[in-house]
Amino acid sequence: MKFSLVFDNSGDEIPFNVIYNHELFEYFVSKSNSENQNSFTDDGKIFKKVGDSINHLHWAVTSTNSVLHDLIGQKFEQHTDLEKYLDQKFLNKLHSDWVFSHDHEIDIDELKFSNNINKAKIGNKLRAAYLDDVKKDTTAPALEILGYTYPFHEVNMGVHKLERQFNKEIEFKADAKWHIFENPFVDTMVSNNDIVNFSFGYTYVGRQNYNKFRYFDIDLENPDYYNFESLEFAFQINLSKQQTIPFSKEFMQWTKEKNIKPIAEQLPIANISNLDENLFKYRLVLFRNSKNNNRAKIQLL
Repeated sequence: MKFSLVFDNSGDEIPFNVIYNHELFEYFVSKSNSENQNSFTDDGKIFKKVGDSINHLHWAVTSTNSVLHDLIGQKFEQHTDLEKYLDQKFLNKLHSDWVFSHDHEIDIDELKFSNNINKAKIGNKLRAAYLDDVKKDTTAPALEILGYTYPFHEVNMGVHKLERQFNKEIEFKADAKWHIFENPFVDTMVSNNDIVNFSFGYTYVGRQNYNKFRYFDIDLENPDYYNFESLEFAFQINLSKQQTIPFSKEFMQWTKEKNIKPIAEQLPIANISNLDENLFKYRLVLFRNSKNNNRAKIQLL
């Protein structure tokens, strides 16, 4: 089964292939249509969180570049079109450049006596901070003396923060999200720890069996179960690399001992079939439509 998440106004689409829980998903879409709830929003959260991460990374890069070129003769690539920071190829290259920027050897006196006034200022500041017999140092210690440690390290952290924004579960909800309805497939549904791009996630109160195992309610003393006996008009998507992740042998042994079903903290549904070659495109789709408050509907194909 295939479907698309189609955005109002822009007409942008993200295509999915259902890999688990086909009947459950079909039921969810039918229920959403019959109750006029097939219209979902992220409430602009993607734009806010991703936008903040883009701006912070751009600041870190430009701030570091203001001294880095004079210090080591190189600088990090930066963009005036800030949406280009969503390109994973750019982020991978930026991270690699940041790692190898540590390896540069800096000749303090060469900078101090440079004909370039900016290099000479840097050299004089470094010379004042070191003993006379210290002739050379590397990038990170020099940037600390120059007062650029924070933006330099935030280039690295900024890359990871921006990547994580799309690896987290992003909730899309209908206006009647909290109109809970019964899950008729509770006995046949599949639940696991796979990383998938579309799922029904852990938003309702209570603990799934896997959650109880993780947090040491191993004797099931407390009755606060929620094993997806009911559903909401909501779903989660992410743009993570898809992975199959089996339950641990310890968890499976525990479920057998307790005679309970292995239920994780999600019901996996679907993956984006062409995500590898279209990651940048779909990041832009989510970011731009969130920025414009465009709602999305599930369209079966």
